[in-house]
Amino acid sequence: MLVAVLATLASVLLFYLSDRQQRWLDQPLPVFSRLIALAMLAGGLWLLSLQMGVSVGLFVGLWVFTLPALLVPLLVSHYRDSYQRRGGNR
Repeated sequence: MLVAVLATLASVLLFYLSDRQQRWLDQPLPVFSRLIALAMLAGGLWLLSLQMGVSVGLFVGLWVFTLPALLVPLLVSHYRDSYQRRGGNR
């Protein structure tokens, strides 16, 4: 189960870092990294479905994907944009 969760979390990072609007890297990752992320997500969902059953495995897997997919852009923008000094005293 740990492998499935880690594959799903890694797919979230690859999806985020390959987006042209990402704020973490100076340049986004190449487009083919989205295919790798999609394969990792499918593999993670498949492993979770094998271990927990189809309905529970998909439910858990999609939540493991959704929550970090919501939090990663928020955290990156908070640390990347909020603490940059902009002219004057803050």
